[in-house]
Amino acid sequence: MGAKYDVGHYNAQLKVYLDSEHKFSATDFLANMEAKDIQPNRVTYQHLVMAYCQQGDIEGARKVLEFMKTKDFPITEAVFNALITGHGRAGDMENAKGILDVMRNTGVEPSLDTYTALLCAFAEHGDIEAIEEFISELEKTETSLMDSDYLQLVYSLATHGHSQYIPKFLEKIRHDQGYVQDAIATTSQLIIAECDDAAFEVLLTLPPVGNAGEEGSTGDPNNGYFFIRNMVYHQRPIDTLAKFCDQLQERGIHTVPLQFALKCALEDNNAEYAYSIVKVLKEKNLPVRAHYFWPLLASCQLDSDLEGVTAILRTMQELEVSADADTYSKYLVPLISESTDLLTKFQELGLTVGPEEILALVRWEIQNNRLDVASALLKEHGGENILFEAYKMSLVEAFINKQQDPEAFAELLDIVYKSQQLGRSEENDPVGYFLYNLLEEMQGGMARRREGTFLELLASLKNKGVQIPVNIVKGMDKLIKRNNYSPDVFDAAVGLADAPLRDRWQPDEGMPQPDEGGEVQLDMMEPESINQIESQLRVARTKGLTRRAIHLLRMLVKANCLQDNVERALELKKEVESLGELLYAINYPSLIEALCKEGKVQEAWEANQELNRNYPSFVMDGWKYCCLVQLLAEKGRLQDALDTIDEMKSKGVQSDFRLQNNFFQVLHSLAEKGDLESTRALFDKAMELGLVRPTNNLASHLVTPFLLKDDLEGAWSAIKDCEEKYRIMPRLHDLLCAYIEKGDTDSLQTAMDYISNSKGEMNMLYDLVFAFLSKGKHKEARKIIETPGMRALDSRLNWFANLCIQNNMEEALEQLVIQTKKLFSSDRDTMYTYLLQYYDQQQNGEKAAHVWTMMQEEDFLPQDTTLRYIASIIQRSGQPLPADFPDWIAVQQDSSTSSSDGSSESDDDDEKKQAVYWKLRVRARPRQAQTPVQTQGVQQRTQEVQTASETPQDPALIAAIKKACIDQDTEAVNAAVAQAEAQGVPLSFSILSKCIMTNLSKGNLEEAENIKKRMLEKDPGITLTSGNIRNKFVITYALKGRSQDALKMMEEMVSDGLAPNKIAAKTLMYSMASKGDVEGVQQVAQHLERLNTLRDSVPEYLVDSHLFNAYLKSDQVEAACDLLESRMSESESRMRVVIALGDLIQDQKGDALDKVSATVEKIARFFNRYEPVVDLFLAYVDRNKVEEARHQLQRFPAIEEQMDMLVGHAVFCSQRKDADTINRLIDILPSPSHRQPMFFFLLRCHYEKDDVDACWATYQRMQSEGVELDELSQKRLATILKKHGREAPFEEPPESFNFYKKKLDQTRLEALS
Repeated sequence: MGAKYDVGHYNAQLKVYLDSEHKFSATDFLANMEAKDIQPNRVTYQHLVMAYCQQGDIEGARKVLEFMKTKDFPITEAVFNALITGHGRAGDMENAKGILDVMRNTGVEPSLDTYTALLCAFAEHGDIEAIEEFISELEKTETSLMDSDYLQLVYSLATHGHSQYIPKFLEKIRHDQGYVQDAIATTSQLIIAECDDAAFEVLLTLPPVGNAGEEGSTGDPNNGYFFIRNMVYHQRPIDTLAKFCDQLQERGIHTVPLQFALKCALEDNNAEYAYSIVKVLKEKNLPVRAHYFWPLLASCQLDSDLEGVTAILRTMQELEVSADADTYSKYLVPLISESTDLLTKFQELGLTVGPEEILALVRWEIQNNRLDVASALLKEHGGENILFEAYKMSLVEAFINKQQDPEAFAELLDIVYKSQQLGRSEENDPVGYFLYNLLEEMQGGMARRREGTFLELLASLKNKGVQIPVNIVKGMDKLIKRNNYSPDVFDAAVGLADAPLRDRWQPDEGMPQPDEGGEVQLDMMEPESINQIESQLRVARTKGLTRRAIHLLRMLVKANCLQDNVERALELKKEVESLGELLYAINYPSLIEALCKEGKVQEAWEANQELNRNYPSFVMDGWKYCCLVQLLAEKGRLQDALDTIDEMKSKGVQSDFRLQNNFFQVLHSLAEKGDLESTRALFDKAMELGLVRPTNNLASHLVTPFLLKDDLEGAWSAIKDCEEKYRIMPRLHDLLCAYIEKGDTDSLQTAMDYISNSKGEMNMLYDLVFAFLSKGKHKEARKIIETPGMRALDSRLNWFANLCIQNNMEEALEQLVIQTKKLFSSDRDTMYTYLLQYYDQQQNGEKAAHVWTMMQEEDFLPQDTTLRYIASIIQRSGQPLPADFPDWIAVQQDSSTSSSDGSSESDDDDEKKQAVYWKLRVRARPRQAQTPVQTQGVQQRTQEVQTASETPQDPALIAAIKKACIDQDTEAVNAAVAQAEAQGVPLSFSILSKCIMTNLSKGNLEEAENIKKRMLEKDPGITLTSGNIRNKFVITYALKGRSQDALKMMEEMVSDGLAPNKIAAKTLMYSMASKGDVEGVQQVAQHLERLNTLRDSVPEYLVDSHLFNAYLKSDQVEAACDLLESRMSESESRMRVVIALGDLIQDQKGDALDKVSATVEKIARFFNRYEPVVDLFLAYVDRNKVEEARHQLQRFPAIEEQMDMLVGHAVFCSQRKDADTINRLIDILPSPSHRQPMFFFLLRCHYEKDDVDACWATYQRMQSEGVELDELSQKRLATILKKHGREAPFEEPPESFNFYKKKLDQTRLEALS
C-alpha cells in the first residue's frame, strides 16, 4: 500500500507482543528493523528488556541493559519492574526482592507498580505466605495496594494454577474509583487465558446496579455484557457459556444473557456457534427473532453468496424462526433480481411463499418500475392480505423519482381500494392518504413537473370508481394552495370525494400587517463628529433657532465627554444652564465618567447629585457608578462611596456579570494599594445589598493586602472569614505556597484540616499537590497523587495547568503531566496539550519533540490534532521532526499549509444530503382546519391513522389481544402477538400501541422494546405520535435505571413538539439525581424549557430540588450549597430538600452534612427563610435521628411555627403508610396545639393499613391529650371498629366519607380566608 514504517510502528508492535505475552526473537526483531534502515530508540530497548524478562531470560535482558548504558539511555522504573518479573520467572526470588535495594541505590524510588510486580512474582510460584508477609510490611509503612494491584495479583494466581487463593484477595477489594474498568479488563484477560471460573469470580465483585427481580431495580441487560461477549468471541464451550448465562440470570446481573450471546455470535459472523446458541434458546422456550440473523445474511450478501443466504433462511425455517418481508427485501431478493419470475425462483429455492414473501416481491417490483407485475401479484394472492402501509412509501418514491404510467398506478391503487373496501373509513383510507402523501412530497419544482401526471392519475382513479373521504380532499386543498398547484388539481380531487365539499380551507390569521400610517418609523441619525455639531450650531444660531441650538449644545457636551475634553464639556454645560435649561439626563453619565478619569472628585460628586435632583428616576449604568465609587474611595471619601452604593441599590441597578466585573476593577485598584479598610467596606456593602455575588476572584482582594504585607496570619483569617460567610476560599493557593516556602508546617497542617472539613478531602489533597508542585516539592506531591482513591478532577487540573502557563512555571507543569500519568480518568491528551501550549509560547521546538518521546514511553496514542500541533511547534522553531515521528502527520502539515482555506461542497455532497433528507422525512397525515369541537376527534384519528392497516384476517385473535390488554395480562398479550407473527396476521398500529402500553405498565421493558422494534422494521416511516406511549417509555426507562435511554426518548419527544408529562419528567429527574447525574437533570430541564412547559410539567422549585440532590450524590457539596442559598435568597422561590437531606443522613456523609447544615443555618439567619431548616428537621425525623431532630428544634424554635410544612409532611407520611415517622413527629413537637393535627393523619395511616389495634391506641392517646376527633376521623374509627366486630364509643356519623372530606376542606378554606 506504499505505507512507510517508522520506529513508532515497531514500538507499538513490541507493546502488543508484551501485552499478549507473545514469544518472539529479539535479535530477529532488531535485524528486521536494521534491514529497513530504522534505528531503535530508547523505548525500543526498554520494551526488549521487558520482553526478555517476560520469558525469564535474565541474560538476554542484561545484554540489552549493557547496550543501553553505552548509549546513555536512562534505566527507568518500568525496566526495574520488568527485571523483578524476569528474576521471578527465572526462579530467582532473592534477586527479585533485591531489585528494590538496587532501585533505591540508583535514586529511583519503588512505587506501587514495583511492589505489585514483586507480589505477582510470588503469586506465580504460589507463595501465599510471602505475599501476605509483604503486604503486611507495606501496611506498616502506610502504603496500601490499589484495587488494580490486587486484580493483577488475581490474574497471576489464576494463570499459574493457584485459583484456590483468589477469594482471599478479592475480599480486599475496596471498589476505588476506576475499579469497574480495571475489573472488566482483568475479566477479559482471564477469559483469553481460559480461566473462566476466575473471570466469573472477578465479575461478581463488580458493584451491583440492581437485580432484575427487585422492586425499583434496573435489571439492566448490559450488566456483565463484556463477560458474555468475550466468552462468545473466544468460543468457549456452549455448555460453559450456558452455565454462566444461567448464573447471570439467576443472580439478576443480566436479564437476557443467552439472547445477548446470540447477538454477539451473529455479529462475529460465527454461524455454527450462533446456531448452537439458538438450539439452547429453543430448549429453554425462549423467543428467537428474524432480525437476529441479519448480520449473517449481510455477510453473505456482500459476497453475493446466494447459496449461503438460502442456507441461512432454510436453517431459520428449521429452527422455526419465520423470516419477514424486510429480511427477504434486504438480503434475498437483490441476489435473485435477474430472474424473470421471482415467485418461481422463491419456490425453486425451497422457500415457503406467504404474505411476507409476496410483500417483499411487491416492494421490489415497485422499486424497479414494474407496476404491472406488482399488480398481478396483489391480484393473484389477495391484496387484503398484504399491508398497504408496508409498501405505500415505495409507491410514493416511485411516482416522484421515476417516469411512471399513471394508468399503471391507478390499476394498482384500484386493486388496493377494492381489496380493502369493507374495512375502509375516514381514519383508514389507504388510497386517500397515499394521494395526500404524494402532494406533500411534491414541492417546489417537483410539483410543477409532476402536476400533469398527477392529474392523469386522479382522472384514471375517477374512471375506475375510486372514492376518498371528503376530509382528505380538504387536507389536499391546503397543500394545493400552499404549493401553488393549478385549480385543475383541486377540481380533480373534488371529483374523487365521497361527499359534497361544503367549504374550502382558509389560511390562518396572524400574518404581518402594516401600521395605521402604512410607514416604518426610523430613528434619527445624529451627527457624529464635534465639528459637524459645531457647524450645525452656528447655522441654528444664525437662523435664530434657539431650541435647535440648545439641543446641539447638549449634544456637544456628550461628544466632548466622549473625547475626554472635560474642560470644554464643563464650559458648554454652563452655557446651557445660562440659557435657563438643563442637560439631558443622558449627558450626565458621560460627564461623570469623564470627570472620574480626570480625578475631579468634587465635580463628579456634584454632577451625580445634580442628576438625582433633576432626573430622580434616571438610572446610570453600573460602570459609571463604579467609576464614581472608586474615585471617592481613593480620595478618602469612603462614606460618600458607600452612599453611592446605597444609591445603586435603591435605583435598581441590574446585578449581572458586567457589574460583577466592574466592581472587581474597583476592588482591585484599592487592594493593590494596600487599602484594606476601603476594600473591606465596599465589598461588605455590595454583598449586603446583593449587588454582587461572592466569588473567589472578587473576594481575593480581601486577602491581597495581607499577602502584600507578608501577614500570613491575617491572610488566613481573611480566608476563613470568607469560607464561613460565603463558602469560598480566595487566594488559598498563594497562602499555602507561602507556608511551604517558609517551612511553617504547623500552619500548613492547620489549614489542611480546615480545608478538608470545608471543601472535602479530595479538594484538600489537590490544593496541597498544587502548592507542592509550585514550590518544587515534587516527591511530596507524588506521594499525595498515589493516595488510594485519588481520581482526576478535570476542573482542578485544568486550573493549575493554566496557572503554570500564565506564570511561566515550566517545571511545575512538566511534573503535573508526569505525575498524573496513572491518575484515574486523567485526560492524557489534554494534559500533554497544556505542556505543548507552554512550549509553543516559549517557541521551544526541542522540548515539544521531547513530548513525543514521553508519549511513546507512556504507550499513549495522542489524537491527530495533538500530533499535528507537535509537528507545527517543531517546524515553526526551525527544527526537523524526530526520526520516529509519524510521516503521514508531516505530510498533512505540508499539505495543510499549501491548500486553500475556502472550499465548497461538491454536487455529490448535495445529492447525499438530499438522500438523507428523503430518508428522514416524516410522512404526515392530512389534517383539515380544526374547530375546537373537532380537535379531540382529530387527535384520536392522528394516532390511529399513523400506520393504517387492513381488517385483520383473524378477528378472534385480535379480540383476544384487546381483552388481554384490558385485563393487563402481559403473558397473554405477548403470546398472542407471537402467535400473530407466526401466522402472518398483520396487527394495526393501534393494537400494537396497546400491547406496548400493557407491557410498560407491568415493567416488561424488553417485550415493549421488541414490539416497538418490530413496528419500525415493518415500516421505517412509523413514528410514535402518541405522547402516552413515549411518556410511559420515559418512566419505565427511568425506573429501570436506563436514564440515558429515557433522556433520548424525551429528546425525540421535544424535537417532535410533544411535551413530556409531569410524572415522566419528575421520574427521570429523580432517577438521574439519585445517581448524581447533574448534567442529566439540567438537560431534562432544558428540554422542558424549549417547549415553554417547565412550569406545566415540573415546577422550577422541583427542578432545583432534584439538582440539589444530584450535586450531593456526586459529592459536589459546595455547588449544592450555592444552589440552595441562591434560590432561598430570592423572595418568592420555593425549594424542598427533605428527601435529599434524608439520603445524606442515611449515607453518613458527615462532612457534607455539616456543610449543608451551616448553609441552612445561614439561610435562616440571614434571609429569614426557614424552609431548609424545617426540611433538615424533618429529614432527621424520617431517618429516626430523634436527638438530632430535638437539637435542631431547640436551636430554631421557629420550626414549630411552620405548620403548613409539618402538616404537609404528615400527609405525605400517611399516604405512604409511614406511621412510625408521624409518631416520632408527635413525640418531638412540644406544643399540644401543634401535635393535634398530626393525630388525624396518624389515625388515617393506621386505617389505611387496616390496623384496628393501632387505631384504638391512637384514639386513646388523643383522648388522654384532650384532642377531639373531627367527623371524618370519627367515621374512619367507627368503620374499622365495626369491621373487626367492635363497638365504637360514639355514634357513627351517618354520611359518606366524601361528604365529610368536602366538609373538612370547606372548613379549612374558611379558616384561611
